[in-house]
This record gives sequence, C-alpha cells and structure tokens, in this order.
Amino acid sequence: MARPKKSGKRATGIQGRSGYLYIIKNNYIIKDGSKTLEKQWISTGLKDAPENIKKASEMRSRLINKKEAKSTDRNISLSEYADGFLEKKKREVSDTTLSSYFYRANRIKNYFGDTKVKDLNETMVENFLDDMFKTYKVQRRTVKDTKVLLSSILEQAVKEGLIATNPAKEVVINKNLANKYAKEKDTDEEFFSYEEAQHFLDAIKNHELYELFYVTLFFGLRREELLGLRWSALDFKNKTMSINHTVTRGTVINRVNSTKTDSSTREYPLTDEQIEMFKRLKDKENEYRQLCGNNYYESDYIFKHVDGSLFYPDYPSKLFGKLIKKIPELPQDITFHGLRSSCVSILVHQNKDVKSIQKWVGHADINTTLKIYAKVKDKEAKREISDTMTGIIPLKDYSEHDNDQ
Repeated sequence: MARPKKSGKRATGIQGRSGYLYIIKNNYIIKDGSKTLEKQWISTGLKDAPENIKKASEMRSRLINKKEAKSTDRNISLSEYADGFLEKKKREVSDTTLSSYFYRANRIKNYFGDTKVKDLNETMVENFLDDMFKTYKVQRRTVKDTKVLLSSILEQAVKEGLIATNPAKEVVINKNLANKYAKEKDTDEEFFSYEEAQHFLDAIKNHELYELFYVTLFFGLRREELLGLRWSALDFKNKTMSINHTVTRGTVINRVNSTKTDSSTREYPLTDEQIEMFKRLKDKENEYRQLCGNNYYESDYIFKHVDGSLFYPDYPSKLFGKLIKKIPELPQDITFHGLRSSCVSILVHQNKDVKSIQKWVGHADINTTLKIYAKVKDKEAKREISDTMTGIIPLKDYSEHDNDQ
C-alpha cells in the first residue's frame, strides 16, 4: 500500500494537505474589527495528484486576476454574505424580482444559519434542496429557482476569493423527491375552453367587476397590465388602448411606465361596443365620485374600488377564486392568470396563426404560445376522436335497464 504524500508545496501558491490540493493566498482581511494579514487556505476540491497540479494553478490564476472585496471577512456566514449579495442586486434588478430573491434567500438563511461560506460543500447543498421538498412540500421549480440563487451567491464568493469552487454549481435536484411532491396538475397552466369562457362571462354578467374580467379574457392581459390600465391609455377618437403601465407587488407596490418585456408594450384596437363599455365605466366612476365626495381617492386608473382606492395586486386573483367556486360546472383549478391563457385558447379555437396570437397577448417567447396551442389542439383532437368512436362503437341503452327495475 502506497504511503500518502507529505504535506507541502506542489507549485507556486499551491500546497498539498491531507490528500488534497489547496490554493494559498496572503490576504489583508477585516477580522473582529481589525485589519490583519492572514494566510488563506482555499480548497480546490482536487486530489493531491500530479495531473491535478496544473488545474489547481489555473484556478489560482483566476482567483488572483479577479477583483477581490478587500473588506470581506473570510469567516463570514452565508446569511451575512447573502444579505450583502441582495444589497448589490438592488441596483441591477426590478423590485418585483428583488422581492422573489428575498423570499428564496430567507429559505437559504433559515436552513444554513451561521454556517460559514468557506465551510459549504456539495453534500450540504444537496441536503438543503432535499429538505425543501420534505419540509415545505414545494414544487421542482421552486427548488430550482432557489438553487439558482444560491449558486449565484456562491459564484460571487468565488469571484471575491472566499472559495475556490462553487459547491452548488454541479448539484442535481433529487428527481425522486421532485416526482414524489409534484402536483397532479400545474394550476397556472389551466385555462378555459372556448365554450367555458363564454359560460363564465355569462355567469358573471351582473357582477360589479364584469368588465374587469371581460377585458382580461378578451385581450389576454397579465394581472399587472390590467391593474395598470389608465384612462389616459384609451384613445376613443382613434379607437385604441395602449398597454404601457403596470402595477406589481415587490418589496413595495410598484406603479411604473413599463411592461414585463419589450413585446408586452402593445396597442389594441377597440370596437364601438368596447368604447361604449368604457364610457359607461367612466359614468359609473363619476357617480361614485359624487357619492363619496371628499372621501373619494382620485387617480387615473380604470379598475379600482367604489371609493376610488386602488386594488391591492392580489385582489383580482382572490376575487376570481371566489367567483369560480360559485360556478361548479366550470374547472375549479383555474387561476386568474388562466384567463390570459384562455384568450390564447379561444384564438387557437378560431384557427388564428401562432405568430398573431403571440403578438396579441404579448408573449416574449413564442414557445409560451406554442405550449398552450399544443394543449388546445390536443384537447380538441381527443374530443373529435371520442365523438367518432362513440358513433362507431355505441354503448347499450342503460335507460331500458333502469326501467326494468
């Protein structure tokens, strides 16, 4: 049996210890409030073998060439480092995206606690992702999004020289657990058929916010686009409606003159009937303004409460959920976002081409449109086959059997 190699220098800045190769760096760091020089041992994750020395040296070169954070404590915890990462992200991403980062980061911080960045390894990351399935019963996408954020945080740590490799980068999500806790259906992908959409609108025609649901379904608007609709976006003379303002919930409520993507900024033609609908909404708003007097909240938004106060972003979704329960003959697992997909479903049913549908609803990626298109066509094909088979292979008449009894 070969004796293990002695610890010692293998190349410039590379040393072997306990069977593995380490990068050695002398850093000025802030430790316990004081600036001090410390020899930093950075694990490469490579075994102490001649064929790995060159790889280790290349890793050292990358670290040296990266701009390092001079004040980062090598003993910093993952929780503290994640906070710093999110602080930097405030300059780079929208508030809505930042809010989702904070949510995922809290999961990471709650699990790892005071664990130091330098002590993280692949096994710990795997256990964390597995725990998300077991403890919170989350879906694969949630675990994937959390892993992406954790990997981004640790990639930053690599750039700053805290660690040599990213322990989350190569971790694979546990497929067995993903399947075990997967929902039978993804409710975000459910939508009305052509007939169901008509039935829904007919069932709510006397509801106070009928027009809100009609506009969502007809134009295929996102929730933030619907809430962002303003009177100034309507041009009755030229019969158009512009989508150029959105209302979203992030760390705060954001009301901005922009849309989710460039393709989301679009203009729709309005029919004479739709113009009349909006004019009646304006008349109703004026009536409420008179009734509320000085207590009325003034704004340019079209859809809002009777006193003019603005809807909280979740309001249409919760209201839709209550309405759909009162119509049990319709699919009960559809969400408010499903109305947008239902618009696509209706257009597919009317044999509109995919590119035109994509532009109508403002999908940035045509694959999103194609996904719904395929589901609609699949449902229609199965319905046609079922009708054909029923005509060829009919069931016996069970009503006669019931009469005999």
